[in-house]
Amino acid sequence: MMDLTLLIAPIFLIILLGNILRRILIVDDDVWDYINKMAYWVLFPCLLFNKTSVIDFADFDLGPLSITVVAGFIAAVLFSYIFGKISGFAPATLTSVIQGGGRHNAFLALATASQIYGEEGAMIAAIIIAILVTFTNLVVNITLTIMLSPKGSGISSVISDLKRNPFIIAILLGAAFNVLGLGNLPILHEFTLSVGETTLTIALLCVGAGLRMRGLSDKIVACAIATFAKMIIFPSVVYMMTVYFALPHVMAMTAMIFAISPTGAASYPLAKQMGGDAPLMASLISLQTLISVITLPLMIILLGSGT
Repeated sequence: MMDLTLLIAPIFLIILLGNILRRILIVDDDVWDYINKMAYWVLFPCLLFNKTSVIDFADFDLGPLSITVVAGFIAAVLFSYIFGKISGFAPATLTSVIQGGGRHNAFLALATASQIYGEEGAMIAAIIIAILVTFTNLVVNITLTIMLSPKGSGISSVISDLKRNPFIIAILLGAAFNVLGLGNLPILHEFTLSVGETTLTIALLCVGAGLRMRGLSDKIVACAIATFAKMIIFPSVVYMMTVYFALPHVMAMTAMIFAISPTGAASYPLAKQMGGDAPLMASLISLQTLISVITLPLMIILLGSGT
């Protein structure tokens, strides 16, 4: 248990450092927005490209793993939608509850899996990101488009957003290089590796800088539904599926890390752009990130870290 604490503690200390830096040293939110954009559009795509371009997919049983994480996501989204409708939420609030219940923080999950399981954990995490990023963006973007119906939007705008999603582009390019046997192309591989290695620290600093707890008391029911979906429903379904498919230990634990990770920071700009409840989204991101300080290591301890 102490070894596990020593492994995970630096991740949350980086998040704490990001929050301290925003309060004391870099107080301009615009600066953090630009840093976050750099991580989203450049650093993280480089990391995803680098990992997916060299993965030996023959070593992984992608079918059961894909079904496992997608089933958890669908269960969490359905739970959020059903109980949100029962609670009588307006469409803007309901869409934010759905995002809060189903989306994941890929930065935090990848950092945790890499820290605990090394290169194997990082590879499996990259595969899960490839699966969940694509599926999540399809479902969430289409759902928000249908429910919020912003002027001038439609399926064509959803497709347009997906086509320029940097994660999806990086994953597809990485897979193409992998198939063509170009994953270890000199200079390009070293470049994307060097850039990608800076991603997690910068991304975690941004997570800390983005923590906001104001207005949480006004949305207690919405926060409770979304957080229960993300922290209980999602991981419970994923756990049942890992047992059903008898997934290898590291693969199962990496899937569980993604399942119980807080909702992703990308949920906020999407809610703001498409007319969702952006303040609620900011509160959900912050609340779940703080809760994950306890739930993430507790889950790993209970299920066995394998370290």
